[in-house]
Amino acid sequence: MTGIKTYFDTAIFIYALELKKKEARDLFTDALQQGTVGTSAITIMEYTTGCFKNGTKEDIDKFNKFLTDLMFEVKNVDREVAVEAARIRAEYPSFKQMDSLQIASANVAGADIFYTNDKQLLQFKDDGMKVIKLETISV
Repeated sequence: MTGIKTYFDTAIFIYALELKKKEARDLFTDALQQGTVGTSAITIMEYTTGCFKNGTKEDIDKFNKFLTDLMFEVKNVDREVAVEAARIRAEYPSFKQMDSLQIASANVAGADIFYTNDKQLLQFKDDGMKVIKLETISV
């Protein structure tokens, strides 16, 4: 599929699936209509950790079904992503390791847009990918 490739940080999934925020769900749908959607394997780890802690393992199935139904591309953390994350951390030392891996995954995957709720990540500048903070969702 051609069009815009949009990647999502973990917080957007939490808003859509746990907090049932319509704005976040609409964001996924709109992105899918414009092209392809994706996320990092880091998102799977971050999202499902809470499910394991809270004993809500059925939420893991719902999350995986959501990813499958929307045909999410999931970028694994491989050598190329790790090197890109290291480059990003060197350039933006205040970025946390997981955030660097998230952005690196999206960048290596060729994402055009990366949605996050982390204001700090707006510092990231790359000609090929725009980082957008989701402002309209209140928690």
